[in-house]
Amino acid sequence: MSLAQRLVKSLAYRCGYTIKRLQAPPATGATTTSGSRLQAADLLPALHKVDPYAGFEFDRYDFDPAGWGSKSPAFAKLIAEQGERLELVIEVGTWKGGSAIEMAAAIDAAGNDATVLCIDTWLGALEFWNDHEDPERYGALALKNGYPTVYYQFLANVCHAGHQNRVVPFPQTSATAALWLASRGVRAGLIYVDGSHEEGDVYADLCAYHELLAEGGTLFGDDWTWDGVRMAVTRFARERDLEIRHVEDKWALADA
Repeated sequence: MSLAQRLVKSLAYRCGYTIKRLQAPPATGATTTSGSRLQAADLLPALHKVDPYAGFEFDRYDFDPAGWGSKSPAFAKLIAEQGERLELVIEVGTWKGGSAIEMAAAIDAAGNDATVLCIDTWLGALEFWNDHEDPERYGALALKNGYPTVYYQFLANVCHAGHQNRVVPFPQTSATAALWLASRGVRAGLIYVDGSHEEGDVYADLCAYHELLAEGGTLFGDDWTWDGVRMAVTRFARERDLEIRHVEDKWALADA
């Protein structure tokens, strides 16, 4: 069994899947020859038969990338640390795309050509559904017939910022997205974990996405002040003998 197959099997069992269910052939065009890895530049056509930005009337939406921690200087610092070797940034939890846009701009400024892959269900985390009077969270879901439509605000923001050639949306759960990426040998130099803030969810994301780091890559995240995030990161770092460092307002994991 190859390293990629062992990784997929390990991730599958963690997420409650059987390996039999994962052995269905990949979608046409998703991979190249046997044993090859899907390159960052090929992610958009591998995920989307039709470009999600094509024909999208983004000017119907105002530019509204409002979020939390998306303007942090930590993004540029971590991107600079990776240098020319950076080919892919994975963001787990992107919401309206504020941090993805910030990272895309930092990549441009660094003269790099890396891709930013944004993984999100765009359904909102637990706290988004707790208070119907909260305009920043529940209101931002932009419900239509009871279903969130904030994904279209994300697309519009990326287009307004002019980064649709760099930012790739992946509307999926973090667990399923990790399995898809692992099965295609995708590796990322930077992985930003900013999805659920519940301890179990954060820990599961750390387990899944740490396996997708490229050599010398960095797994980092936001919301250190949230108990669920802090406890999950501390537990994961202890188990893997990793050092927790802080870059501006973000936490990052590195070999101890």
